[in-house]
Amino acid sequence: MDLDDKYQASLRHAVEYAYVVAARRGLDTSQLIVAMDPDHNSEARWEHTLSISLRNSELSVRGDGIPHDWIEIGTGFIDPRFSHRVTTLLTELEKMWVKL
Repeated sequence: MDLDDKYQASLRHAVEYAYVVAARRGLDTSQLIVAMDPDHNSEARWEHTLSISLRNSELSVRGDGIPHDWIEIGTGFIDPRFSHRVTTLLTELEKMWVKL
């Protein structure tokens, strides 16, 4: 696996981890759309943006400035800092969701 493949895999895993955190919170993950760097092309970045939105709605939250080392593949566990950021974003989204 070359560096670009590893980089792309780390982004895919970050998205998967966000869904895992959402599932652990008891959220219906089929209603969520999670994306890393939604407004950027595939060039390598060292800081990322995580976007979580509610399917078929205008509701969405974003977390900017997520260091790449928080999402790098390594141990197979979710980095606690990334998990905390995802949890914070999901909490914000849930507050908006409840108001629907």
